Amino acid sequence: MKRLLDPADLPSTLWDPESGILYISPTLATAYTSLITRHGLENLAQSRSGKSGPTGGQSADKADEHFAQQFDGSSARVQLALLDPKRKMTPLTNGILKMLAGDKLAVMDAPCGAGAATLAVLGAVVELRAKGVLPREPLDVQLIGRELSYQARNYASELLTELQPHFEQQAVFVEADFDSWDATCEVSTAEFVKCINITSQTYTRMLLLVANFSDFLTSTHNWKQAKPQLGQLFLHASGESNFAAWIEPKMNKVTNESGGLFANLRKLITEPWKKFASESSESGLPKPVATSSAKFALPLNPEGTARVHLAVMPINLVRHS
Repeated sequence: MKRLLDPADLPSTLWDPESGILYISPTLATAYTSLITRHGLENLAQSRSGKSGPTGGQSADKADEHFAQQFDGSSARVQLALLDPKRKMTPLTNGILKMLAGDKLAVMDAPCGAGAATLAVLGAVVELRAKGVLPREPLDVQLIGRELSYQARNYASELLTELQPHFEQQAVFVEADFDSWDATCEVSTAEFVKCINITSQTYTRMLLLVANFSDFLTSTHNWKQAKPQLGQLFLHASGESNFAAWIEPKMNKVTNESGGLFANLRKLITEPWKKFASESSESGLPKPVATSSAKFALPLNPEGTARVHLAVMPINLVRHS
């Protein structure tokens, strides 16, 4: 499969091939650092350990902890998936880049947390445009971010406000609608679906981003409750010009072929969801899941690095009669 983005063309502001270090886009790194200072989260950010970090939560304290200690890693994970400097996930990279080429695009980011997934993607694309790697075609983005935590949604909104002037310099214009969503609730999902349907009347292309949802969904109870709601989300986001990317940390509970999150998801898209979702993989690959890892530079400590691991599953959102 031909790549739309050659790793050899990646600018040094995003990737250093000699050291193998990934850099979060400069605009996003600066905005994140600014918010950490503005909200007095420096000590909290510096107190993280090398062990598994916080997974977030609905309370303000949990959201603060996750933002201070995990946002940069979450952003780096998604950016690594998009840039794919090690050529591990061409179908996903190509799928997202096609969506972001220009014109009008609706992005459904759920759960969006503090916006790490979408803002990492847009930040990297803006940097690639600024460096002349990607063409500077006007791109209007309607971001539909859904997240249970009010505090996390506030961080996402603040970050976007910081980033918008930089995005617009590269002809990327973003309007956002951040609201609450409970993946286990039929009523909450119905409101989300209603918003998708209204948006689809103006934005004919849709990108569905699902990232860092495994901690919640690998609970048997939560998976059972959320499965019908996820089906509704994929159904109403489907269409010939649409695409979905599911991005998670590389962990056994995600990649295990007998009962892992992606194995369960694959069963859904080959059985009950097959009319509106299908696997997206390179010819000859036995499964659509790809994995990668890299070191990334810490925005709050430019001399320091951490390692990020990811597993991805690209999904074509099509409709079959």
